[in-house]
Amino acid sequence: MILEEEKIRTKLKWLMGVRVLMVTALLGTSILLRLGYRDVFYLLITLIYILTIVYSLLINRVSNLIIFSYLQISLDILLETFLVYLTGGVDSPYTPLYIISIISASIILFRKGSSAAASLSAIMYGGLVDLQFYKMIPSMPPSSYSARETLYFLFIYTIAFFTVAFLSGGLAEKVKQTGKELISRETDLTSLQAFNENILQSISSGLLTTDIQGRITSFNRAAGEITGFRFEEVHGKRVKEILGWKTAVSPAVNSSKSNTPSRRFDIETSRKDGSRLILGFTISPFKDKNGEDKGSIWVFQDLTRTKEMEEEMSRRERLATIGELAAGIAHEIRNPLASISGSMQVLNRDLDMKDEDRRLMEVALKETERLNSIVTEFLIFARPIQLNPKPCNIIELLTETISLAKKSSHYRDDIEILTDFHDENMYIIIDQDKIKQVFWNLLINAFQAMPGGGRFSIETRGRASSEGIEIVFEDNGEGIKKEDLGKIFNPFFTTKCSGSGLGLAVVQKIVKEHNGNIGVKSTVGMGSLFTVSLPSVRGKT
Repeated sequence: MILEEEKIRTKLKWLMGVRVLMVTALLGTSILLRLGYRDVFYLLITLIYILTIVYSLLINRVSNLIIFSYLQISLDILLETFLVYLTGGVDSPYTPLYIISIISASIILFRKGSSAAASLSAIMYGGLVDLQFYKMIPSMPPSSYSARETLYFLFIYTIAFFTVAFLSGGLAEKVKQTGKELISRETDLTSLQAFNENILQSISSGLLTTDIQGRITSFNRAAGEITGFRFEEVHGKRVKEILGWKTAVSPAVNSSKSNTPSRRFDIETSRKDGSRLILGFTISPFKDKNGEDKGSIWVFQDLTRTKEMEEEMSRRERLATIGELAAGIAHEIRNPLASISGSMQVLNRDLDMKDEDRRLMEVALKETERLNSIVTEFLIFARPIQLNPKPCNIIELLTETISLAKKSSHYRDDIEILTDFHDENMYIIIDQDKIKQVFWNLLINAFQAMPGGGRFSIETRGRASSEGIEIVFEDNGEGIKKEDLGKIFNPFFTTKCSGSGLGLAVVQKIVKEHNGNIGVKSTVGMGSLFTVSLPSVRGKT
């Protein structure tokens, strides 16, 4: 309804403007050409200007624009009748001006309005001609036409009025109907476009399209969330320029032609922030309704978590198989090893040996102990862990472990240990012996990573939002190479000359069994930072 009123108001404004221009042009030309009736023309022009000013003041205040439109057109017909009256009645050259008002009525009020305007025009003109013919208006000059000619003119103009009303009204109605259909189709098209856009933006898979040159033309919300890029950052660029995948793919993928069937491939790349990203792509041809090639449609999913889980499961399965076999072997080795160690200790105590032989015996005993330690660590790693969780003050456990580590052969006076404990009374449900093993291994690793001395810090961070705790172990030692970071938790992987490669593997296994997590950051020459995250912080029970 409001839209219709605005349309009528706009049409009325156009009518007022056209009326002023037409009157100024027609009547002004008559004045310039000195066709007579100058006083009449001055009067009419003045009236038109005054009415236009009044209309302009009322158009935004009138509530019923339909009545206002009828009023304007009716006044126009009255003024046209007045002009015809003053310029000779049936002999007036301005009688066709009625047709302009009829057409105006059809444009604004359609067929109903044009019929009303034609009827009023016929009544006003017919009445004026009758009054002139019968000389009932003394001031009008007598008609120069006979009765038949006058009747003929009246008939012709009446037919013309209604013919114009019928044609212009019908045309206006058709235009109106066409406009409604156009608006309806435009609304449907807009709704369809919005619907399609909502679908594209709502799907969880990333979707982008490229043109025939292989440049990105669209990029949905999921694509941005997966890759970290905004549409403005990728628009007009090639997919490989944005993702820069590392893995080799089929040459067809890099082609800008899309006349090949849909194809599927995986790539390894990185997000905008540099983190690892594995994507599964499906590329399909993008064609118009005529089958012309317009580019490609790329649909992709984030497979990073899935691939990492697959890698983890594969690694666990592999380790489980190896562990079952190796655990049995290690157990068989441990028994005779204990016998050998015991026998050597008795011999070392009872036999009278030379100093050199005694040193060799001590080396053998030391290596036997180291071998026993390796076998013990391996059995811890290979066998399923049986947890005995109890409330434990994590700060006290850390303090105790640090004290024991300082008494070990790995500690030196040139190593400074700093602590920053978040809460001295922080209890957590854990297996105390197993977590103590975690802390011990991380401490010993840090000592060994600082052969020239250095600073080692331990910090606790409570995370109330997730009811967990983080223990951060940081040293400024040798650090770990970037290519080795992904391998340090693998069993038997070590960069040390005398290491077994089981310490960090055992640490990770124990932490995982506690539903925790361990992360590492390291830079060669600057040191390493290990973060142990454990859940379920609780008060003392």
